[in-house]
Amino acid sequence: MPLVKQYVPALLLVVLCSNNARGQLGYGAEVGVGMSSMHFAPAIGFTSASKTPVLGAKAGGIIDAGINKHIYFQSGLYCSLKGQTRHFAFHLSDSVNEAVSQTLHLAYFDLPLNLCYKTGIQGKGRVIMGIGATLSYILGGSNKLSSQGADSGRHFNTNISAKVSPGSPLKAFDLGVNLFAGYEMPTGWFFRAYYTAGTNDLGLGTEIDKNRAWGISAGYLLGKGRNINKETDDLIDRSKD
Repeated sequence: MPLVKQYVPALLLVVLCSNNARGQLGYGAEVGVGMSSMHFAPAIGFTSASKTPVLGAKAGGIIDAGINKHIYFQSGLYCSLKGQTRHFAFHLSDSVNEAVSQTLHLAYFDLPLNLCYKTGIQGKGRVIMGIGATLSYILGGSNKLSSQGADSGRHFNTNISAKVSPGSPLKAFDLGVNLFAGYEMPTGWFFRAYYTAGTNDLGLGTEIDKNRAWGISAGYLLGKGRNINKETDDLIDRSKD
């Protein structure tokens, strides 16, 4: 993370400065909805596990900086909802066993850093596709957990509802890999399908937790040249030179 904190602001500054000169910087908003789950393995000792996705979403601001006619750098700041429902258990005997059900709803701040390829020319409808990374920091959420079983023949049944905070019950920082594809309209509206796979193990102790999120989103870009008259304006400008 220290290297990321050191070089990401410099990269953003270089891209923004270079694109201000070209008038290719777009900005706007994006919202998305989908599903979220995790690559999950319970702590050592549990012998079985199953998992179910939960509803996921994201909303935030986007910048879209043209490097050339087809390659764009995209970033922004988003609030996203992730999580999972899972069940895990072990059974040594009728007197020593435990079954756990847990539902996590997690809120994150996300900073995506993507390279996007766009077909065609700006001001015309075109296909978009891209790859990149997302830096995430957990903000909060809810952790609902129920546990029942037997310990040395004595039965127990517990229910816990706790707030999520950085470091409890998961590590605070995450790094994900992004893939997306969609379509950008001449008016500035765009739509895309996305998938993000977390690469950091967020679990504490011997538990393994890695975020997975997928869905569809819609957004709108403003900025110079983000309109259907872009091609005509360019022709007029060149004729004056």
